[in-house]
Amino acid sequence: MAEEGKYLTSFLEIFVNTEKELNNLAILNSEEQGTYYHEYFHYIQDVTTCSGLSKIWNGFDRFRQLVASIQPPEITEVNVPLDGAVPMEQQSHLDFLEDLRGGGQITGVTPDVADSYEIAEVIHEDDPKIIEYFPGSTATKVRLRLTSDGKPDKLFTFGEAAISETMAYLVEKKFYPMLNKLPRYPYRVAHDLVKHIYPELLNKEENLFALCDVSLMHNMPGWVFVEMLKEMKQHNIIPQSGEDTVEFGYQFYDRHQWSCFRYMKEADDALQFISSKLFANPQVEPTKLLFQASIERGRLLRENHPFAVLNIYKAETPLSFDFYKVFDFLGGPHAVNNQGKRVVRVPAGLEQLTEQVHPQHFRVIWQLNKFLMEGRRPCSLRLMCEASENNVATDDRCEHAPWKRAEDEYGCPYAAFWAMYGFQQKDFYLNGNMIQQRIEG
Repeated sequence: MAEEGKYLTSFLEIFVNTEKELNNLAILNSEEQGTYYHEYFHYIQDVTTCSGLSKIWNGFDRFRQLVASIQPPEITEVNVPLDGAVPMEQQSHLDFLEDLRGGGQITGVTPDVADSYEIAEVIHEDDPKIIEYFPGSTATKVRLRLTSDGKPDKLFTFGEAAISETMAYLVEKKFYPMLNKLPRYPYRVAHDLVKHIYPELLNKEENLFALCDVSLMHNMPGWVFVEMLKEMKQHNIIPQSGEDTVEFGYQFYDRHQWSCFRYMKEADDALQFISSKLFANPQVEPTKLLFQASIERGRLLRENHPFAVLNIYKAETPLSFDFYKVFDFLGGPHAVNNQGKRVVRVPAGLEQLTEQVHPQHFRVIWQLNKFLMEGRRPCSLRLMCEASENNVATDDRCEHAPWKRAEDEYGCPYAAFWAMYGFQQKDFYLNGNMIQQRIEG
């Protein structure tokens, strides 16, 4: 959605391009509300599905392992971008997962030209890394060969990115049609794929929505999406409702011995442990509790109410009873407007955390990960700090050397985490140049 809105995948943050505060959806105009709604669906997908929890798990654990690799006191020099076994392994892991996640756009083609491309062939591509990560799996990558008259063929990787964006597109199409001018890739490619393989499923659009939703209950949703379609076609199964489609999906998983809820519990347990390491300081305890509650409640919502997300889509209005049941139970992610004003809706029953949580800490982890792996200097929290009620001071160091803020008497979120992880006790080098001399003791 251009820059009208975006969701920071795995780090629970929404941006909406408006000057209005985002604490009451009902007072936003249709465009603003629709943008928030679209991005909120990505949050739902993150915390209530196997695919989403897998991304969060890998994102946070990747950072945990990077920090742990340089924290031992005998390591006094750190070279950024990090090299060595741990960062190489983490980068390889990230590259594999991003490849599985699939594309957003067709490489080398503008969006207007991309809309002319149609699916000609579904290609299943074996990858030994799939067996390495998922022993015994028969899954493959899914590549779509695309054709357009007079233009060279293109390959498009179909995965979680296209599936999740198609869901958000369908919600937007139904409730906010004035915004629904999104390009085919990635927002409509799942629809095109159903039309290519088994168009009978499109007898009701809610079946497409439900197929996307239940496909995200696997670590490789692109492959599952295609396999479910093929099985439906083989047995001439035409679901009469979205609920029928979801039921078929869970039966498919049972036949293929994929335990969605066991995996979600494993991911939940892992993220409770990881967050206890990354948010170990008492000052960030409320933020840790919010993170843990968001993950646990996402899992419980899916276990206890498998049609909850589908019911939001099937409602007559966007801000329906079904929406608010989910919104209250899950809460809302860190929501930031174009002035840097931020708000978080804590899950019902945890209102005592409202004044204590600082979910911008999730972005600090993202920011520090980018610094350690890529050497990225500018701190993306600057606008939030300038708009904060605490009047967090900002200056040129935020752009060029945010780690130096840890020397101040009153620091900032970046500085707090830099100190919390013991980075002040290290000599840091960026691209071979010293940027920090360690503080002894």
